[in-house]
Amino acid sequence: MLKNKKLFIILITLFFYIIFSQKTFALTLSHPEEQHMTVSEDGIFFSGKIGKYENVYINNVLMHPEKSGAFSYSFPLNEGENIFAVQVKDLFLKTETIKYTIKRVSPQHEQNYNKFVEQTPQYYITMKDNVVLRSTPIDEGMNRLGYLPTDTKVFVDGTTNEFSRVYLSPNNYGWVMTKHIKSITDSEKNNNYIPISILSTEQTKTNSDTTYTVTLSDNCPYSAISDGEKLTITLYNLDNDDEMFSKEFNLGNFPRYSVIMQNGVLYVMLKNTPITNKNYSNRNVKIIIDAGHGGKDTGAVGCLGDKEKILNLDIALKLKKILEEHNFRVIMTRETDKFVPLNDRIKLAKDNNALIFVSIHLNSVPISSNPNLNQGTIVYYFNSQSKDLAQSLSKSISNELGTINGGASQASLAVARPTEYIGVLAELVYLVNPKDVVIYKNKKFTSNAALSLYKGITDYIHTEIEK
Repeated sequence: MLKNKKLFIILITLFFYIIFSQKTFALTLSHPEEQHMTVSEDGIFFSGKIGKYENVYINNVLMHPEKSGAFSYSFPLNEGENIFAVQVKDLFLKTETIKYTIKRVSPQHEQNYNKFVEQTPQYYITMKDNVVLRSTPIDEGMNRLGYLPTDTKVFVDGTTNEFSRVYLSPNNYGWVMTKHIKSITDSEKNNNYIPISILSTEQTKTNSDTTYTVTLSDNCPYSAISDGEKLTITLYNLDNDDEMFSKEFNLGNFPRYSVIMQNGVLYVMLKNTPITNKNYSNRNVKIIIDAGHGGKDTGAVGCLGDKEKILNLDIALKLKKILEEHNFRVIMTRETDKFVPLNDRIKLAKDNNALIFVSIHLNSVPISSNPNLNQGTIVYYFNSQSKDLAQSLSKSISNELGTINGGASQASLAVARPTEYIGVLAELVYLVNPKDVVIYKNKKFTSNAALSLYKGITDYIHTEIEK
């Protein structure tokens, strides 16, 4: 009995020694990243983790963490300074307070913001390659029509914000960013609208592709629109009655193509399908695995401080191993913690004539969003040709990881935009949602994630070749 009492006293003494000898609290805030910020958004979220015997209050609001200690909470912002006191307390009512000052400012718009300002129609010329011709004057979203090369003349009749409106055909207009064009100095050529002529058309076939060529008297605005099954090319500012010319192309299975205009010649190249049901072999499938972020680009940071770039790479390397074990040809955009520019990732895929491009990510939310309302898996695609792959992946990821299936969603993301490959960007879970923390902190998460991506890719391939 005496021994038990002594043991009890020792344990109690040790417990209190550990508690009181702690110099700091376990509280860690992963967001906001800075204690002093200026933003234009109408809200901000706080996320982080606390110790098992701690409570944390933000402006006297008690946080309710998950068992992991992870929490997220969003607050509205008033214009001007917003002060947030983050206070942590332990069992013995020791406290520590961290102060955040978030200043909200209103976006500054000019008087004519969002208004169309008409001007005398005149010619401008593009100053760089791949100037985006859009259907609306917005620098984002699904409004891309085509990509204009340097020295393409565009007939402009006004502006909205940072965009100039381009005449295409009667009652039909497009938009380019004003900073990408300059006025033609010759006033005679500048003001007179001169339609462009089609000089010839030609079609050639090789073992790898079919190319349709349109030779024009000059570069002209054009659009390339696909629904996944057909590609419609339309040329504008032409010298016929409609001032335009359109042609449709059937894309077939695993649709990939490129549309390029150079020196008055439009090239439409349709890539042949590298695999069919008759000659199918995994070895004929070339897949780009893109571990998102890397190096100086950390990506999202989770409630518990986990860095997206590290988890992305771990999943990507394990996916590579699985694919290669099944004889697929795999190319990685990165295999170490290094920074790789987006354009280099895209170029790698194009140069290697990849069939499939899968970019691996873990999700976050804008600072004004509530992380608790965003949970699960979502797979993004840009071109309709990639929608089936996105849907297959969202289903397999959700099934394997037990996440909420957010499905496939169309978004204008750089690595998903090229039409030369079937490309998607997969957001497996939300790092900043405390409920998803349970999923990505599982010891088998990266292995299960890699397996889910493998299943989604192969399910897509087998479904496609059987059409």
